[in-house]
Amino acid sequence: MISMLIYDRIEKELHRLRGAADAQAAYLSDEYWSILLAKTLKEAAQKEENVPVLNTACMDITGDGDLACVEELRKKYREMFLLLIADTSISPMSYVRPGIMASSLLLRPQAGAPCDDKDIDRVMREFLEAYLERFETGQGSFVIESREGKIHVPFDKIYYFEARGKKLYLQTDTEEYGFYGTLDKLEEELPPHFMRCHRSFIVNIRKIEKVVLSQNIIYLTQDRDVPLSRSYKAALKELGK
Repeated sequence: MISMLIYDRIEKELHRLRGAADAQAAYLSDEYWSILLAKTLKEAAQKEENVPVLNTACMDITGDGDLACVEELRKKYREMFLLLIADTSISPMSYVRPGIMASSLLLRPQAGAPCDDKDIDRVMREFLEAYLERFETGQGSFVIESREGKIHVPFDKIYYFEARGKKLYLQTDTEEYGFYGTLDKLEEELPPHFMRCHRSFIVNIRKIEKVVLSQNIIYLTQDRDVPLSRSYKAALKELGK
């Protein structure tokens, strides 16, 4: 499943974006898309809370508080593909910066006027093509096969992997995903910032707050912890944790 949040203050444009997203997603991909619509910041926050991971977002930045909302989303979803909706009254300096990291831009001809349908179709197609190219290669995320299709979990959302019973489990701050495999093979495939710390655990070292060697425990952010076995202590010492 691929999730998309579309937030737009202009209702006509909001539903036109939804139509373009539906059409392009169906044409470009066999994946199941969950597309959420919001006309206000409050609605956008509520819709975002209903998805475990936000993969893509189209965000209006023409109103009060819009840019701050986008910045908070970017902090939460570092790998999210982001399409901004702006107009000529807004200086590009306000949104062309590292705290936003937009992937694409839809520019209205004037303040308060919706974009041309052709521009919406073109920008949405280019936006989804770029996202799906990255999605298919698995860059920046871990892909789990499920009955609903592929679940794309950004690496920066993963706390650890655990071998439990006959399955592996991926843990984020809010969700747990089970899948089949072995930790030995997984260890070879993951990026360098994932490290084996126990025969049953691989931890994301970017989530580590401290390591208590005397207790054989690794403390993570969000009040989580994983065990540390003796054979893996040396590697954690080298990291200066």
